[in-house]
Amino acid sequence: MVERCRDFGYDLARAPVEVGPTTHFMMGGIAIDSACHTDLEGLFAAGEDTGGVHGANRLGGNGVAESTVFGGIAGDVMADWVAGRPRLRVSRSAVDAAARRVLAPLERGRRARLRSAGAAPRRDVGPRRPDPERRGTEDRARRDRGDRPARGGGGGAGGQEYNLAWQDWLNLRNQATAAWLIARSALERAESRGSHHRSDLPTPAPNLYNVYVRAEDKAGPGCGRNRCA
Repeated sequence: MVERCRDFGYDLARAPVEVGPTTHFMMGGIAIDSACHTDLEGLFAAGEDTGGVHGANRLGGNGVAESTVFGGIAGDVMADWVAGRPRLRVSRSAVDAAARRVLAPLERGRRARLRSAGAAPRRDVGPRRPDPERRGTEDRARRDRGDRPARGGGGGAGGQEYNLAWQDWLNLRNQATAAWLIARSALERAESRGSHHRSDLPTPAPNLYNVYVRAEDKAGPGCGRNRCA
């Protein structure tokens, strides 16, 4: 590591270097049961995509073990679930609509500036989370999730092959969704616990609870708490 950093002009052994936080592991995610089922029939999840295994914090190095253990469980359960079950019917209209949304930037015929969805979450919903700024992050993330060409267009030239601007546009939509989920969940957690620290509420709440966000209808996602005694 010392040699690698020296190649980029940073001498870890002889000079101070700038450091900063980075996202290494998601401690929230899709809600599953002990057999890796989700609320959607036929959809299973395991590893870092899921939440709740380590609570409000986690021990370093557990990511591989978590993925291995729950990945094995999910694989066994899925094999039993699929056996003898008819294939699920797929809505062609839903598939076509999804394809149109994904291909939309390529039909605009020009490249637009992509807005980064990373700056506000890094500033407002890191380990230390000041409440007013987090509300602003939620609003910005909600806007970035919309299908607005000026906010998320790109990739008009070059087709689908090796089109980095198009890939960035698709990534932006996913990043904005994740940012909204993080910000909204942080707003609902009115306490400080584990790696989640609210400067306006620095102590843990007397009761433990989980925060769930779910898509309810066209009006948008809903948020609720499941309290644990």
